[in-house]
Amino acid sequence: MVFKLLKNAIKRFLIAVNQKVFYTDFQKEMLKAKKTVSEGVISLFGKQFYYHHGIAFYVTYQEIFVKGIYNFKTDSKKPVILDCGANMGLSVLFFSRNFPNAEIFAFEPDKKVLSYLEKNIASQNLKNVHLIQKGVWSSETILKFYTDSGMGGRLAMKYNNQIPEFVPTIRLRDYLERPITFLKMDIEGAEYEVLNDIEDRLTNIENVFLEYHSIFDEEQHLDEILAIFKRNGFRYHLSQSFSRNRPFIDKNIGCEKYDMAINIYAYKS
Repeated sequence: MVFKLLKNAIKRFLIAVNQKVFYTDFQKEMLKAKKTVSEGVISLFGKQFYYHHGIAFYVTYQEIFVKGIYNFKTDSKKPVILDCGANMGLSVLFFSRNFPNAEIFAFEPDKKVLSYLEKNIASQNLKNVHLIQKGVWSSETILKFYTDSGMGGRLAMKYNNQIPEFVPTIRLRDYLERPITFLKMDIEGAEYEVLNDIEDRLTNIENVFLEYHSIFDEEQHLDEILAIFKRNGFRYHLSQSFSRNRPFIDKNIGCEKYDMAINIYAYKS
């Protein structure tokens, strides 16, 4: 009888393991975040990390820390990294942990996420991050800013039924007068405007990550963006961020504006 009970207990244990019933505390917190659009806090690398939107946190964490989309190699002893669109701070956390001697500039205009970004820089003790609370653009000005309150916000292009805020911008080219090891641009549709303005300073940059956003009712600029990289000595690689599964048939869009988003990795060959 005892043997039979033990055998059944072992069987149930093996089934539970196979079905992944047993989770670490971190895995439990991640599953909780995955299912909510609410704010929360999670322990990352032994310190508190605050998020404003659970699903946005989960998706971004998977991209950055699991897939490693921002990972790069450099011979520089003190890399300079420009993080345009820092959001809640997962990207700057990745850069700071992997390149502790780097000088990191984090640009973020969205007031809905800035408080979380500031708290995370402090709680994670990121001493090498300079926070610039402005948008990235082709000039210093004041622009309308719209946000989806989750993955990000964008300059000039509106969301339906939303009253915009007004945010200050920096001119990115002003930060490119010295060698830049890594430039990340996830600026929700402003990338073509900015890239055109900085083309003559791309010679100062080793690596660029740019998320291209195709706006469904406007002219596409992917070919022009790739041409800019090519004529300035970059080799590029493309990977899908968001697209329609059946583009001849499907009419779905992302964030009310995008029919496609492509990650562009540009590097000197």
